[in-house]
Formats: sequence, structure tokens, C-alpha cells
Amino acid sequence: MNVFFHGKITEYTNGDKSFMPKTDCSTLRVLLDELSSYYGEPFGLFINGNESCLFLVNGTGVALSGGLDTQLSSGDRIEILPFVEAG
Repeated sequence: MNVFFHGKITEYTNGDKSFMPKTDCSTLRVLLDELSSYYGEPFGLFINGNESCLFLVNGTGVALSGGLDTQLSSGDRIEILPFVEAG
């Protein structure tokens, strides 16, 4: 499983653009908990705050596959993209 970060999220990952979990993350929720533990509270607040991110598993938005309870497998590609705001 590989996680890829895009855009503003890298401000919360110390510039990391990818991450390989060390544990078996059975769902997206478990993965996000691991990422929050690894990168700290600011990261967790950003990805969990006000639906500020789009989560893709193998190119498909998780809104179509179970949301945070989407099942993950070891070969999955997870992408986390922040929503862009314009004013």
C-alpha cells in the first residue's frame, strides 16, 4: 500500500509526498489514524476538518465505495488531495 499526498497537504507532512504504512490498515479510517499519529495533530485536523480532502483508492473516490470505512488491500494506491478554494 502506498499513500500519495498532493498540494497543500505536504505542508503537514514535512514535505513528504508519499508514505508506506508499517502496519496493515484494513480501512481508510485506520490508515488516516496511522497517518495522524505519524504526522501529528495539525495533519489530523486538516484531513478530518470540514471535508477538506478528497480520498482516492486506486483512482476511485471513496464516496462511491464506503467513505472512511472503505476496505483497503496491501497493493492499493491511496491519494489524498485537498479541495482548492477560490474567492
